[in-house]
Amino acid sequence: MMIRELILKNFGRFRNRSIRLKEGINIIYGENESGKSTLHAFIQGMLFGMRKMRGRAARTDSYTRYTPWEHPSWYEGSLRFSCGGKAFRLERDFRRGEEGTKLVCESDGELLSVMDGDLEMLLGGISDTVYENTVSIGQMKSRTGDALLLELRNYLSNYQESGDGKLNLDRALLLLKEKKKEWQNRMQTREQQQEAEGKKIKYEIAYLERETEELGQKLLEERKREKAEQEVLRQENPSRQNAHKKKGAGAAWNWKKAVPAVLLGDVIVWGILLCLAGWKAASISAVCILIAVSLFLVYISTAFKKAETEEDTKHAGQPVSDNTSGNSQKESITNDSVRLLTAQLQEKRTRLSNLQEELSELQMAGISDRAEMEEIRGIELAAVTIQSLSVSAQESVGETLKKRISDIFCTMTGGKYKKVSIDEELKIDLFTEERHVPLFMASQGTIEQVYLALRMAVGDIFCSEEPMPLLLDEVFAMYDEERMTETLRWLYTEKEQTIIFTCNRRETEVLEKAGIPFHMVRLQE
Repeated sequence: MMIRELILKNFGRFRNRSIRLKEGINIIYGENESGKSTLHAFIQGMLFGMRKMRGRAARTDSYTRYTPWEHPSWYEGSLRFSCGGKAFRLERDFRRGEEGTKLVCESDGELLSVMDGDLEMLLGGISDTVYENTVSIGQMKSRTGDALLLELRNYLSNYQESGDGKLNLDRALLLLKEKKKEWQNRMQTREQQQEAEGKKIKYEIAYLERETEELGQKLLEERKREKAEQEVLRQENPSRQNAHKKKGAGAAWNWKKAVPAVLLGDVIVWGILLCLAGWKAASISAVCILIAVSLFLVYISTAFKKAETEEDTKHAGQPVSDNTSGNSQKESITNDSVRLLTAQLQEKRTRLSNLQEELSELQMAGISDRAEMEEIRGIELAAVTIQSLSVSAQESVGETLKKRISDIFCTMTGGKYKKVSIDEELKIDLFTEERHVPLFMASQGTIEQVYLALRMAVGDIFCSEEPMPLLLDEVFAMYDEERMTETLRWLYTEKEQTIIFTCNRRETEVLEKAGIPFHMVRLQE
């Protein structure tokens, strides 16, 4: 990545100021309070944004510190840079955060999205913490912070033999842990649901079994009662028919007896009257008596028939009838009851069969848990494999880092120091050909150079995909001329773009004396 132009529309003390930069070494010269640190902060703010703090922290944060001196509501800037052979323009309205950010590829006119990670991709995925502790060095900040140690530890723990440090193994392990927990929760939830559903089905099965048993018992009793009633009806019908025949026969027999008795009585009365009253009177009396008795018998016969008809009608209207219609009605009621119970029993048995099938399917579904267990075991195996790989990977990148620091520092010191040792806590020891020098025993200038070498070496690791411009703000104050010359020569050779902010002319004089090309930018008061 190379910065081509800074456009400060309204940022800090600058308003509508444009500064062009070039490949190689750029010297931004200015007196104190001329805005060098403001330009340094502007570059970082354009690349990573400026987060506005809250509460007391907002009084001294970068957002407040570099608020425009005039028209503070207009807080904007642009940065033009090249990356991957294409030119880009990045615009920011700092008041609106990412929503006020616009990234455009000037080579093809494509509008990119900062919120979707396009800018992060162009920056090689580095964070602002890595940026501040590697390629961006502020005034009196040559030494790295504890944040770099944490980032470096994470990088070392995540580095693979292939040299690709972008795979974050800690994050990968965390994701595997979360994935394992997700599968375990899914399996536990499934088991709980299956258990609850199984209990529900078993309860319903037990209830239906009781109901089926009761209905079967009722149906059996109803059929027994139906048979008993049919037997009773078969026995009652012949008895009633015989009684009716006997009643009719008795009535006919009574009529046969009544007629001779009446005639006999009439003859007896006629004989008595003949003896007492004579022939005429006896004949007349006998005829009258015969007529009266005949009329009486007719009346009695009519009354008897009427009474018999009423008796038959009465028997026909009773619930328990002895005729064929009553028997058919009773049989129909009994058959309906049996059919209803049979239909209910069949329905219960069908539902019971369906529930038993559901319970069987639910129990078979538990076999799917085996697949979930296989997933969990696979995740555990992946975690173990990653952890074992990280051990050898850490050793590999650790040795690479030590060698890179030693090479850079040896060049800066003109070969005086041959080796730099650094442990996992970033504790540094120096070695010449004759002796071992703990860092705390070295001069201030040497210490500054060691930390610069450390930053450059770590920056090479983190920014391996897309080398970033190197920003140095007053870092050569403790360097002698010889070491400054060697350091500037190394920067010109190794770095694609270096931006040096300074308030004195030592750097330009050394560069001119050593014949190292550079681009000069002067800030006016």
